[in-house]
Amino acid sequence: MYYEVEEIKIAIDKAIKILNNRTEDKGFVRGYSDCFMFLVEYDKALRGKESKAESILDFEYSNAKEFITKLWRKGYKLKDFAIDCNYELQTKPKPMFGDIAYMDGTAIIAGDYNWVTVNEDNKGARYGRPYSSFERHLQLLARPLRN
Repeated sequence: MYYEVEEIKIAIDKAIKILNNRTEDKGFVRGYSDCFMFLVEYDKALRGKESKAESILDFEYSNAKEFITKLWRKGYKLKDFAIDCNYELQTKPKPMFGDIAYMDGTAIIAGDYNWVTVNEDNKGARYGRPYSSFERHLQLLARPLRN
């Protein structure tokens, strides 16, 4: 039902490498090397050809608000997007390794003990602040399910 820890670790590492290469190549570019594309690459690394994320996020945007608006115009709220991409919504804000989340305009992934994301500082994807056993400010928390 869920992915194994080693599979998640490999997927996160692969997504970090891809985003860091993109950032090194062109810098921070929305829709190419931002936090939402980090989630797409993570999903592709987990699911391979079965990933739906890239086909849903096939539009350009200039900020997080515009991303949410364009996603909505395609018929998705963040929760719908997660469900359609085969993630299980979590009702309690207790992240586990490999969970995806959305908080304050940023898409993040729960790494070993820290959130992993991409910032606009041209440094690529990296581990950030530690996540707690109870995250109060998440607008979305979802766990990847096997296809």
